[in-house]
Amino acid sequence: MAEVAAACTQPVCEIGKCLWAPIAKRINYARKLSKNWQALCKKASELGIKRNDIVNLINIMNMQKTPTEECDAWRTEVVEMENKIETIKQEFNVEKKCVGGLCPDIFARMELGKRVVNMINDIDVLLEKSKFKRGFLVDSPPVIVEKKPGPDSTLSTSAYNTLGMVLDKIRDESTPKIGIWGMGGVGKTTVLQLLNNTPEIEAMFDHVIWVTVSKSPSIRMVQEEVVRRLKIKLDGGDSDETIASRLFHELDRKKYLLLLDDVWETLDLAVVGLPNPNKDNGCKLILTTRNLEVCRKMGTYTEIKVKVLSEEEALEMFYTNVGDVARLPAIKELAESIVKECDGLPLALKVVSGALRKEANVNVWSNFLRELRSPATAFIEDLNENVFKVLKVSYDQLKTTEKKKCLLFCGLYPEDSNIKKPELIEYWKAEGILSRKLTLEEARDKGEAILQALIDASLLEKCDEHFDNHVKMHDVVRDLVLAMTSPEGGEESTHLVRAGISSEKMPEEAEWKKATRISFMDHDLRNLPESPDCPELLTLLLQGNKNLEVIPKTFFDNMPNLRVLDLSHTGIKSLPTSILKLYNLRELVLLGCKNLESHQSFDFASGGTLVVSFVMSSVRAMVSTLTQKKKNLEALPVGMISKLSQIEVFKLTGGLSNESTDIVAKELSDLSSLSSLEFDFQRVDNLQYFLQHSRPWKQRTLTVFGLAVGRDSEMERQIEEYKRRLSYQVSGGEEIGSGLPSAIEDALNRSNCFLLKGQDKLNSLSDVGAHNTYELRYCVIEECAALENVANRNGLQTGAFPNLERLHLIDMRNLKSVLCLETEEGQLLPPTPPNLNSFTNLTTLYLVRCPRIEQVFSSRFMVQQLSNLEGLYIWDCQGLEGMVPDDEKIEYEALPKLRFLSLRFLPEFGSCFKGVPMYWQSLLAVQIVGCPKLRKLPIDTNSSPKLKKIMGQHEWWDALEWDNDAVKSRLQASFQGDLCLCLT
Repeated sequence: MAEVAAACTQPVCEIGKCLWAPIAKRINYARKLSKNWQALCKKASELGIKRNDIVNLINIMNMQKTPTEECDAWRTEVVEMENKIETIKQEFNVEKKCVGGLCPDIFARMELGKRVVNMINDIDVLLEKSKFKRGFLVDSPPVIVEKKPGPDSTLSTSAYNTLGMVLDKIRDESTPKIGIWGMGGVGKTTVLQLLNNTPEIEAMFDHVIWVTVSKSPSIRMVQEEVVRRLKIKLDGGDSDETIASRLFHELDRKKYLLLLDDVWETLDLAVVGLPNPNKDNGCKLILTTRNLEVCRKMGTYTEIKVKVLSEEEALEMFYTNVGDVARLPAIKELAESIVKECDGLPLALKVVSGALRKEANVNVWSNFLRELRSPATAFIEDLNENVFKVLKVSYDQLKTTEKKKCLLFCGLYPEDSNIKKPELIEYWKAEGILSRKLTLEEARDKGEAILQALIDASLLEKCDEHFDNHVKMHDVVRDLVLAMTSPEGGEESTHLVRAGISSEKMPEEAEWKKATRISFMDHDLRNLPESPDCPELLTLLLQGNKNLEVIPKTFFDNMPNLRVLDLSHTGIKSLPTSILKLYNLRELVLLGCKNLESHQSFDFASGGTLVVSFVMSSVRAMVSTLTQKKKNLEALPVGMISKLSQIEVFKLTGGLSNESTDIVAKELSDLSSLSSLEFDFQRVDNLQYFLQHSRPWKQRTLTVFGLAVGRDSEMERQIEEYKRRLSYQVSGGEEIGSGLPSAIEDALNRSNCFLLKGQDKLNSLSDVGAHNTYELRYCVIEECAALENVANRNGLQTGAFPNLERLHLIDMRNLKSVLCLETEEGQLLPPTPPNLNSFTNLTTLYLVRCPRIEQVFSSRFMVQQLSNLEGLYIWDCQGLEGMVPDDEKIEYEALPKLRFLSLRFLPEFGSCFKGVPMYWQSLLAVQIVGCPKLRKLPIDTNSSPKLKKIMGQHEWWDALEWDNDAVKSRLQASFQGDLCLCLT
């Protein structure tokens, strides 16, 4: 019986085990709910951190990269998971009220526990997906439209009417090609700009592509602009045909709008690689031109003529530009007559009104009208006489011959060029347009003033913000200049200009003989005449002709008055001996001549002042080529520089061997006329020798310089605006003391820009002697391990850095403060020390990776000193706790000119002026990223009325503490208006 019982019991036990396992599992869901909930919260936090890291990188790269579809789908899943967690959180909070897990509904608790466990598993899957083995960012697609700078506020009704006609034709499927034509200066480009910026256009097309064509375009130039717009990556050696194939493939089945501005001749779109716009593909072509024949040859379906303004519109534009003075009873009739003479041409109205703006002298108005009505000089036939007649009056209104010559010189550049102002001014001085009595620095100031006057007279134009140091000449004004300087009857000095043109044959001998200035700039020139007779020639510009490899031996034989010679970026291999006959040469520029052999020696006569610009920082290819051949750079053999005793400007940076640097550094000391120098001395002793022996340095006639010992070229490209630069980067094998070498101190005494890197023993920059800091406007200090402050007690008491405007402190591992107020006994200076003006002109302060600094401002006194501060940028300072010490009382109106505040990755930063709102009337933008302990903003919309943007992270914003709900509500409400909140 026992055996039978045992046999029966065993299966029952097995069945019980099978039944108990799932029951136990379900009971564990309920029993371990709290533990599993904690695990879920931890996993959710991990997922959130991962999501934030990915989103931050997406935001940082948003101009170049965009997330993949896989990444977008993952982020959507994360949002859905967060919503589920928020829902289940409410259920869990109800369950927590049950004591010991003994809920009235045990089955509901088990179900909740099961969902928690499943969500943990789901989050694990999401975390695994977040690895994105193929990456989660790809190159951003090109924007549909690149917005163009909008025209000025005096735009006429006619321009908008013309825009309306163009839009009507674009909407019409039967007109795929549209021509906009009219005389120069009538406003064709303005209409195209308005069209480009119209929101409707962006909604109609996949791509809107703008290309400024101008005269003598090349297929490659047009292709390169389209390639840039479409962000297509090409190999450097691709042929025009290969690029055309790539473009066609990219635009096939795409609906694009092509805007071609300033077309002078037929452009074959098929050769460029653009699908032919037609009714079937929905693509459109809009072109502007001065010549109706161009529209016909380009196959336009309709042509819209941009007409001159009506008399009413012209008067309104004129009055708006000139001001109320034009409506005075004694002037109004004259103003109306002048406007009538302009014949409704917007460009003419702009130029003339610019010349008469706010002019209250009736006699000036009468004389202006009289000259406007005088017979015009005969100009080139295909240019509109009325345009030149009007523009010529504005030219004649220039008060000095000096300004007129400067304007005419600008006509030597190719059409639509961005002209470098420093280069242009150096040409003017070398040729003698600017007085020879001026120093180089004085000439630059004078040249800048002339350029501004020409811009104010609407004869030159400013370039956009990316070319702030450039000017450009409107093509109609350039046409006027070329007409005035033409060999065929021009009234000014004769110019021979083939700049930017590649299809014309070599000029006749008679043209060379007449010319005072010749420009073959960017001409694709390959050959030169053997010995042209140029008795009057002052300036010869041959730069940009890469295929010009040989200059004939006798080429310079008959150019006795040549003063400016630019051979930059040509393919020449040597200079002919006839260059020694250029007795009056004052400027010789050889930038980017990669093939120039470097074995020659020159013995220039000392009759003229010579400017030599061998700027190796711009010719790195030349240096690297010579280095690869294991040759020392011999472009300047021993004795050559010292023989050029009248050199005014010398630029040579980088590429020299140590031996060559020693030689050149010593020979530079013999140049008695040097007024501008840019050179890397490599070692302090070379600089020391130069400072001790250079007469221009000792007599302070060397006024523009870029002196370097261990050059940081990347940084120097950012500081070209400063005329007296000093860069000292300590090399690994150099022995250094507790201060700066005496040569560096001497040079610092005259510098307005100083870069210091790698000095490991200097405790305070003001220890070098406060007298050395009076001129400084920009200072960058990097990787100086021992530096504890920029100015200490001694420096402050003597007024160190009174003119400093920008201060960058980077990777300073022992920096404790910018200003140190402690005495040697550890006591603080008085709260308001007498007669101290240190840092009072500082506008920008950067603190980057300075781990030991605890407070941005060591005292309220320092805050008072920085009353002109406009930008405060503090990044990656791990030990920074606040703006000021806790025991300091800060005034409500501290830092009154602050415009930008950026706080990034400051883990210990907890207080912006103790959370008290500051009255920052100038503040425009605030960025706060990676500051988890910062809980109170020092601002609100009342205390910062101009605030436009707050950038931060969602978690930080949500965790902010507010003194009252009214402040938060007021700030939050402003986001719906003008204030932008950018949260990541």
